[in-house]
Amino acid sequence: MRVFITGASGFLGARVLKQVLQKSWHATILLRDANKASAYENDNIRVVLGDLENLNSWKSTLESIDVVIHCAAPLIFWGPWRLYEQGIVQATQGLFQAAEQATVKRFVFISSESVLQDRKPLLDIDESEPYPKQPNSYYGLAKKQAEQLLLKQDSATQVIILRPTFIWGVGVAALETMKAKIASKQFMWVDHGRSMFEMVHVDNVAHACVLACESGQDKGVYFITDDAPQTVQTFLSKLFQAKQISNPNKNIPRILALLSAIGCETLWRLFGLKSTPPITRFDVAFVAMPRRYKIDRAKRELAYRPVIDQETGLKQLT
Repeated sequence: MRVFITGASGFLGARVLKQVLQKSWHATILLRDANKASAYENDNIRVVLGDLENLNSWKSTLESIDVVIHCAAPLIFWGPWRLYEQGIVQATQGLFQAAEQATVKRFVFISSESVLQDRKPLLDIDESEPYPKQPNSYYGLAKKQAEQLLLKQDSATQVIILRPTFIWGVGVAALETMKAKIASKQFMWVDHGRSMFEMVHVDNVAHACVLACESGQDKGVYFITDDAPQTVQTFLSKLFQAKQISNPNKNIPRILALLSAIGCETLWRLFGLKSTPPITRFDVAFVAMPRRYKIDRAKRELAYRPVIDQETGLKQLT
């Protein structure tokens, strides 16, 4: 198997690369930074220098590829729409078209649960849940539009879409962000953290990516979770304890948190402020939107089962 990976130096992409190599497959990875290339010297790794904006300079390398795993995306949740449109929608469209022209057999796109997040609870739903008109973040909107572009393709290149929930594990940047907010007294539980919450260990997402190289239906969309939903306070408190972060005790009602987020977003956009608002609708949804997903389709069609349980993942954090 010859696999092309975008974002291979990132949090998820590095784990995907590791599992691809464990399968004794050959990996081609896209790197922006030539100084990082020496770290990937391996008989089973080919490094292509470039990015998704200068695709024409390297897209011929896709002609020898069986599967593209597209992990790369701007992992920020506040910024101008053009950042997400270019970095997610247009980048995904361009990469897929290049893969199609190169007769790549399969295109695996790492999407997000955020494509469904607006205001209503997402409890006990599966992949048939319709998109909201407007997700509550540009990130979610861009992932939604990228999914829609891929799903409408009439192509010999098969499409698999994975929707992981909150990805955690050693090196997750969100934990450092939460730590900083706790230290500055900006982190608060919403409705006492009672909302149901879904998470997925980074190694479990990487495992799903590898499975999707060979399994799954064309145009198949799959939620990927740890299959262990619990309240947001229960899970995040475990993360905080593992990293010796003081558990916050402040609380705010959801309606007040949402109104604060809407107010902040309005002011920031009205005055063109470059900084990130102290609270956004995405922040509120992260800790307050009830969600619990059915992953029967992933179990059935990908043969997906978590390979890292929560206890093991938490021990790795300490």
